[in-house]
Amino acid sequence: MIRFTCPHCGSRLDAKEEIAGQTRKCPKCRNPVTVPAAATRQVPEPSKDGSPAAVQPAAEAPVRPHLPHPARLVGHNRYLICDRTGVFAAWEGGGQGWLLRTDHGYTRLSLNADKLPSQGDFKLVELELSVEHQRPLLRALRVFQLAQRWALTSLVRGDDAILKAITGPGSLNRDQKAAIRQYLGQRMMREIWGDNRPVLEYLGNQDYHSPGAP
Repeated sequence: MIRFTCPHCGSRLDAKEEIAGQTRKCPKCRNPVTVPAAATRQVPEPSKDGSPAAVQPAAEAPVRPHLPHPARLVGHNRYLICDRTGVFAAWEGGGQGWLLRTDHGYTRLSLNADKLPSQGDFKLVELELSVEHQRPLLRALRVFQLAQRWALTSLVRGDDAILKAITGPGSLNRDQKAAIRQYLGQRMMREIWGDNRPVLEYLGNQDYHSPGAP
């Protein structure tokens, strides 16, 4: 039996060794969880008097830690704030600060602070990029849940202020995934994200997922 902890809700789980490496839904939070490989059991050597040595129990498989909160906004990454239906705001570096999505494109949020809601269900999405051969590549997508109240109003206090409103890992619904795919197509060249199959499959999956795609 493999004993491990759900990385999303912290529940202690048991699984048969036969399904190690497979993905199942946590019975408590219903998020997908990969069953870790069983730890290798050490074969004891016989004792000096010839009697069999006691078998030591196998160590528990290592538990994947909770998704770490970003400490700051990284300049070459991209960050999105999603409401229930799509992308609400974006941070793209370059000194522009947070940009508010409007019917006519993106505009500086600092000029539209009066449009920030005081409460709601919002997610922060981190698009991790790396620079290879002088061009950026999309490496991962992570989702964080924001506090229900006063999270977005903190944006006027500075670019990084939103990070203090993170309450834990989040998940995306179908509309949010579709909006992020649209954002990638409109705001980033295909050469940046087109080769990242895990992220594209994650965004194309119609189920809820958390916390993102590696």
